[in-house]
Amino acid sequence: MDLRIFEKSPDVAPILVRLYDNHRLYSLAKDETPLARAELTSAVVELLEKNLGPRERELISDVLISLMRQAEADLRQALSERLAVIDSVPLRVALHIANDEISVASPMLKSSGALSDLDLLYIIKGKGADYWRAIAARASLSDGVMNVLAETREPETALVLAKNEKIHLSRRTAEILGGMAEGSEELAKPLLMRTDLPEAVARHLYQYVGSELRQYIRDYFGIQDKAAMDAVNDVIFELADGNQKKQFMPTVQMNEAVEQMARNGRLNLHVIMETLQRGQFGTFLAMFSRHYKIPVRTVHEIMCEAGGKSLAVTCKALNLTKGDLSRIYMMTQRLRSEDRIVDHNELLKALAAYDRVGQDQARALLGLK
Repeated sequence: MDLRIFEKSPDVAPILVRLYDNHRLYSLAKDETPLARAELTSAVVELLEKNLGPRERELISDVLISLMRQAEADLRQALSERLAVIDSVPLRVALHIANDEISVASPMLKSSGALSDLDLLYIIKGKGADYWRAIAARASLSDGVMNVLAETREPETALVLAKNEKIHLSRRTAEILGGMAEGSEELAKPLLMRTDLPEAVARHLYQYVGSELRQYIRDYFGIQDKAAMDAVNDVIFELADGNQKKQFMPTVQMNEAVEQMARNGRLNLHVIMETLQRGQFGTFLAMFSRHYKIPVRTVHEIMCEAGGKSLAVTCKALNLTKGDLSRIYMMTQRLRSEDRIVDHNELLKALAAYDRVGQDQARALLGLK
């Protein structure tokens, strides 16, 4: 190699000499000494951290690729681990490592910021499932890369995506994983624990895993009592999707559970709102009815009424705030419309109705003393 190219960077040539000496030492050492490996990887990292020009970086890339072609797998893996966290690593080097055997490629695939979405897509298309799983574990994934990974429908790759809490699942990926999870409890559990799982996917999935969840709860917690299992069944049924409004009405068991909560002094607005936020509409109706002493069918009609004016009057009568009105209106949208899209103009009208009506007038309209 002509080292004159590095005359403007006189500290580079000594590092290249170190690379050569240590690579020779490493290749000759029968015991593959950790000391030689550590010295070589440190020299590589030090070299890449230098402020080099484009031509210099190209030559350095040639040296590193040549070195890695001759190195043993464990040395290549050590280099991969060190270089994966350096975003300025030359792309040629990053791609060379990323296309190596999976034990070497894995650190680069999981962590390197040098690889673009296009690079990752080429690797997904050209490599096998081991490479897909490594990419699925990245701390950041674009929707495009994530969707391509999901579309492989490879079970272990899907599981890695479901367990990767650092990414936000795209709707397409969530739908694919949800469909795969219908026949896989192993995939369903981490998927249902995600906060970014779309509501429609979660509710649909509950229909398929309900029996497995009941069995898991029964076995894991040792629940044999029929009343306790009825409560579990109620919760699972309530979280499962339903298209008819009558399915949101509370069951006998829900009413009994709410009554017990009230007797024990554990029923309050905070608990009621948390229940609504979880999407347990039947239990929410039972709680609201019991806490504010309004017939449950009346509560159901108020929540289902389009426009939210009756809800506005009810909130004013019960001394609930405009913030409470807004939250209840938005979270009960599914009771009014299957598309679950909140009409903000209707919400503004409901808030205006809240401002117009006096509390005494609201209580009279609601039939409260």
